Amino acid sequence: MLYSATRNDVLSVGEKTKLPSYAWIPEGEVKAIFIAIHGGMAHGGDWETTALFFKDKGIATYALDLRWHGLFPEYNPGEKNVFHIDSYDTYANDIHKHYESIRDENPNTPIFILSHSNGALISLYYGLTIGKDSDIKGYITSSPWLVNRVKVSAPLTLAAKILAFIKPTFSIKPEPLTDVLTHDAEITANHHKFEELGIRGTTASARLSVESVKTQKFVLDNIKNWDHSPILGIIAGDDHLADPESSINALNSISAVRKKILTYPQNYHENFNELNRLEVFDEIWNWMNSL
Repeated sequence: MLYSATRNDVLSVGEKTKLPSYAWIPEGEVKAIFIAIHGGMAHGGDWETTALFFKDKGIATYALDLRWHGLFPEYNPGEKNVFHIDSYDTYANDIHKHYESIRDENPNTPIFILSHSNGALISLYYGLTIGKDSDIKGYITSSPWLVNRVKVSAPLTLAAKILAFIKPTFSIKPEPLTDVLTHDAEITANHHKFEELGIRGTTASARLSVESVKTQKFVLDNIKNWDHSPILGIIAGDDHLADPESSINALNSISAVRKKILTYPQNYHENFNELNRLEVFDEIWNWMNSL
């Protein structure tokens, strides 16, 4: 099985669209379920370290390769691996179909959303839209990509807006950040290996640049109205991709539900792959048990 998963499946999310899926399931009683949403240019297998830790705690983790990520091109002929999306509504609908599939198999097990980076942006958008009325027990968001730490010039922004409609999948290779995602040298080496294999992406589309900014604005404008599931925010202080202060301010604007924000000043972007990840995992475990 890929990435030490218990199951490798395929989720049909449209008439022709299939998303590779991975599940790490405990042998005994399943106490809770994570629906894990990976970040941009990443893939479902990035959850392996996290999933194996929580598998020993009796928690099952289910993860997809999002559209245009991971092994998506192998299951959708003619597609390629590029950080692209036509609309974050598409992401939200895919996550909801994944949720419905998992809920059908596990009608009474608590489900949590576990998310990172662009996946955290997706999860917050999902929770503010079609996921609002689902029975998600809680949302765990790592390094939410609400404000880009890498500033883009006005001419390049304008060019992206034009290309987004003329040639949506036109892609460029942004400044590489692979070496500042985690201080763990072994995981960094694996990231580079998966880039060489074409499983981790290295390019982003014009349409993505437009849709992500639009979705970031929506979440920042509306997150103060969050009124359902509790939220745990995990913020990397030395993040080279997502602005940590903006994420803290956004999460702090929530007042209607329980929230907790943990900040790790020394961490690069990938909290779940960092050297102190066991500390992070213990905080998640304790938070879940406090609900």
